[in-house]
Amino acid sequence: MVPIPTPILRFVHVENLPTLIRRGGLHAPNCIPNDGLIYRPILSPSIQAARSVISIRCGPGGTIHDYVPFYFGPLSPMMLNLKTGRVTGYAQGQEPLVYCVSSAQAIARAGIGFVFTDGHALATPITAWFDDLVDLEKIDWPLVTQRYWQDSTHDMDRKRRKQAEFLVQHSCPWHCIERLVVINQAIKLRVENVLAHFPTSDHKNIEVNRDWYYHE
Repeated sequence: MVPIPTPILRFVHVENLPTLIRRGGLHAPNCIPNDGLIYRPILSPSIQAARSVISIRCGPGGTIHDYVPFYFGPLSPMMLNLKTGRVTGYAQGQEPLVYCVSSAQAIARAGIGFVFTDGHALATPITAWFDDLVDLEKIDWPLVTQRYWQDSTHDMDRKRRKQAEFLVQHSCPWHCIERLVVINQAIKLRVENVLAHFPTSDHKNIEVNRDWYYHE
């Protein structure tokens, strides 16, 4: 059953929060402001190169890099790669990663273009694309929220479906981020210290939820 409101999650490095707030939100790779602000990349260069050329044939169109990608659930394969040091140039693990949580309905109410998938966006032509929230029922909801998602002999498509994405065109405004989720009290304190330098209108509720992170 589709959860309503439908959470969408994107994790960022805690050091990037000041830049995101100053920019007023999260921006797609093709739409990053030329403002000189520092942003610490935590993405796989090879995967990003592949995503940059994938065309989207529904909704507003464009390429994947015209959108800000969110997952529908925590514990993505990408976070596991960051935790285990499998992303070139990154070796800090999962602790500094902060989830920015919005909802599909909040993006739609804001009048922002979006599309979403039923699996990993690079798994074409298997992955299906949608631009109407009525099709959220096509997402494998039990799987996208599970801790364990490895393919099995009974289901060789689990990993792809786990990585279903909600893509927000151009940018996701900071006011559409409803809350932040962190791994422990130490990171919560770091986030609170960041937010203290900004107006209260930019502040978000911060939750500690260890279950959204992999076991050590």
